[in-house]
Amino acid sequence: MTFLQGDERFSFNGEQTNMSILDYWRWLYSDIYDLKDTIAEYIVAKALGKDAPDNVGNWTLFDISYRGLRLEVKETSYFHSWQTDEEPKSKQRVFSIGKAYSEYGDNTSEYARQNDIYIFCLSTGETRESSNPLKLENWEFYVLPTYVINEECKDGKTISLSRVRKLTDKVNYTELKEKIDKCVDDVKQMSKFEK
Repeated sequence: MTFLQGDERFSFNGEQTNMSILDYWRWLYSDIYDLKDTIAEYIVAKALGKDAPDNVGNWTLFDISYRGLRLEVKETSYFHSWQTDEEPKSKQRVFSIGKAYSEYGDNTSEYARQNDIYIFCLSTGETRESSNPLKLENWEFYVLPTYVINEECKDGKTISLSRVRKLTDKVNYTELKEKIDKCVDDVKQMSKFEK
């Protein structure tokens, strides 16, 4: 994957225009409050030392490949950009955990959760300022192996934040890598026993 710098220009018939890729990014992606799902994925990847995305174009069945395992990042928040700070926010939040075929559109492949570990990310604030996704202190992270989700949720398509909180403790950004590494070790140890 080649990373763009932002100064690349649109052209017409070989002549550069006054439009740049940075202009496009500003135009489409400046409302970061509605991009929290990809921001959460970025935060987790950077905590793990990843420099490039594994889930290019959202076409993979998991988000991050790490130490030989497949990680799925899920995000929820209390505040969205279309809300005002005064609107009451529901505390009930859910994450999608539905199963899928191992290949898109392939009904003959295994219908299962196609990852080894879930990282559930909560943007905690209820106002624009307190939910700013660029402030890492505004995030909580919950790390769970998929085998726990399978045991607890069976064929369920969602899991509530309150249930996630009963299954694992929250961590902040500085604790995230350590928690994921421990979960990776646990999953690898568990898979040794299954063989």
